[in-house]
Amino acid sequence: MKIATIVLGFLVLMGASVLAEPTPINASQAREEFTAVGQMPTIAGSPMVGPGAAADLTISVDSYSTDDEARAMVAAFNRGQHKALRSALEKASVKARIAFVGRNGFYELKLLRSKKTLNGRQIFGVGEKSIRFLDAYYSGRWHLEEFGILQLELTNNNGVEEGSGTMIHKAQIKSFTPDSITLDDQGIEPVRLAVRKQ
Repeated sequence: MKIATIVLGFLVLMGASVLAEPTPINASQAREEFTAVGQMPTIAGSPMVGPGAAADLTISVDSYSTDDEARAMVAAFNRGQHKALRSALEKASVKARIAFVGRNGFYELKLLRSKKTLNGRQIFGVGEKSIRFLDAYYSGRWHLEEFGILQLELTNNNGVEEGSGTMIHKAQIKSFTPDSITLDDQGIEPVRLAVRKQ
């Protein structure tokens, strides 16, 4: 009876230690937080943030798109260009959110990819519409073939990821693969970012 009690106690302790262990997070479930300083466009401006001013942003990543999800987006684009891609993005789950610090609202990215480079990694994200909180900076209407785009180039400096990037209000996609994106250059000045992972 004493041996059975000891064995039972041991099993309970083992079970508790297993439950206390954190669940491993794979690439599709990674949660990350980035802070960024955005150099706003020098055009137009708005009462909230003047032209050329700096603004603090956060980029909150819930997860990255899996290889299968990215391949499905690429296939949709190749099959039906922007219309099919938009339809696929509308059905996709939110992968990340971009927000101005101290302001309401955020922009959702539905496709988000991370690719390792020699000294760090590249990240690109696509949202299904233009980045609405930047509308005040850009004249002209948003068109259905345009998407909000985030691009980051990060370097690992002694365990700290930091780097630069761009946030593009609305862009036309020329082509893309599961790990890269090429945009049509329409001369739209992007928000230039200095980024650091928290």
